[in-house]
Amino acid sequence: MGTQQETSVSAANYSDGGIKQLLIGGAFVDAKSGRTFESRNPATGALLAHVAQGDAEDIDLAVRSARAAFDDGPWATMKPLDRQKILSRFADLVELQHSEIARLDTLDMGSPLLRTTGNLRRAVGMMRFYAGLTTAIRGDTISNSVPGDFLTYTLKEPVGVVGAIIPWNNPHIAFIWKVGAALAAGCTVVLKPAEEASLTALMLGQLLLEAGLPDG
Repeated sequence: MGTQQETSVSAANYSDGGIKQLLIGGAFVDAKSGRTFESRNPATGALLAHVAQGDAEDIDLAVRSARAAFDDGPWATMKPLDRQKILSRFADLVELQHSEIARLDTLDMGSPLLRTTGNLRRAVGMMRFYAGLTTAIRGDTISNSVPGDFLTYTLKEPVGVVGAIIPWNNPHIAFIWKVGAALAAGCTVVLKPAEEASLTALMLGQLLLEAGLPDG
């Protein structure tokens, strides 16, 4: 494991029955409508949280924030090695806090704790893989059969803002699959988790901020 880091993230913080806000532009904010929905433990029916219910206005705000970070913000000009450092710190935090991440997955979507905790190596391994890709994405020079002196090459560039939707099963693994790959490529992301299991995505979003991910 990498350098130990302090973090205040815990499953209890996200399952205390309180209101859990949207994460937009590096800050936790209420939905524009003020509406929330209940998140309940499927095993017991106990209330875990009231989650901010995003709609079109909130999505537009999130996309504008992500677009600004991609076009004009620090993410647009950050070197691959610097992106790698942030994603590697995030992998360290996932490893450090995986017991809390797994517990929240179990509370929110009902998979046995033995299964969610068993995903530790998978989750951390994938995130370290994506962190490594930041400096491994490259184009090619290609031989061609066109008469004359021509240079043919490919250049790989981030596409922009990525919209990602993940299902209710295996929330933290699905989060890493979608968000890790897009960030490694230099894109920004707007993530929509399942209503049935959205709390882990908010926890992982907080860990990304603690790892140093720029706003947006």
